[in-house]
Amino acid sequence: MILKHIYLALDGVDFIDTRIISDFNFQSDFITHFIEQRLTKIKFETNNFQTLTIRGRKEPRDILIYRNHFKSLDIEIPFNVNRYKELYPYENEYPLQGLLKPVINESDFNNFLLELLMQGFEKAHEQKAPIPYEFLLNTTLDFKANGFRNEWEHKTRTFKEYGVKIILFCKLTVNYFSLDMIIIKNKHEIFRKEILKTLPSAIIYKDEFKDIRLEDDKFLVTNDKYESPPLFELPLSILFSNK
Repeated sequence: MILKHIYLALDGVDFIDTRIISDFNFQSDFITHFIEQRLTKIKFETNNFQTLTIRGRKEPRDILIYRNHFKSLDIEIPFNVNRYKELYPYENEYPLQGLLKPVINESDFNNFLLELLMQGFEKAHEQKAPIPYEFLLNTTLDFKANGFRNEWEHKTRTFKEYGVKIILFCKLTVNYFSLDMIIIKNKHEIFRKEILKTLPSAIIYKDEFKDIRLEDDKFLVTNDKYESPPLFELPLSILFSNK
C-alpha cells in the first residue's frame, strides 16, 4: 500500500460535543492537505495502511493502533481542550450556514495545530511506526517557515489569440477555501476576482470548478456537475477595457 492521507482529528468518544469535533476537522484540514500533496510524490510504501491519523484524546494510549477496516494507523496524543477554547472561544451551530466563525489569531492557532502534528510524528517515531518520519517532520517545518501558506494553481489556460493567460488560483487556510480567477496580459495582472469561498475543507469544493473555456465571447469557469451552469462568467470585453 501507499501512504496517501494524513489526518489530525479528535476522538469521538472523548469529545461528546460534536461541534468541537467538526470545527476542529475543518480547521486542521489546510495543514494536513499541504502535507498530503507532497506525500503523494514520494510514494511511501506501507504493509497495511494508507492513512496516518494523529488523534487527540483525553487519555491517549501509548500503542500503535491499526484500524484494518479503514486501512489506517492511529497515533494518540493528548488534546488540551481548554487551550483550544482559549484560541477559539466560539460555538458554531450545525447545520452550518456559510463559513465557520473565524479564528482571529491565526498565527497562534496554526502553531497549536503544528505542535499537535509534530507531537504525533515524534510519538510514532519513538514507537517505531513505519512512516516517513524525516519527510513528515521536514515538510511540516517547511510549511511553518513559509508562513503556513497553502496555495496552488488549479488550472492555467493560455488564449494566444488574445495574448492572455488565465489562472484558477486556490488558497486553503484555517478559516476558508477560496478560488480566484486571475488574468495576465503582457506579464501584468489585469484582472483578479474571488469567485468561490467555502468552508476550509480540501474536498468540499472539488465539484465546484474544473476548467476554463471561451464560449460566445465569454470566459467560463466550468464545474463537474452534470448540466449545471458555469461557476463564473466573464465577458471577453474585459480585455479591451484594460488596455
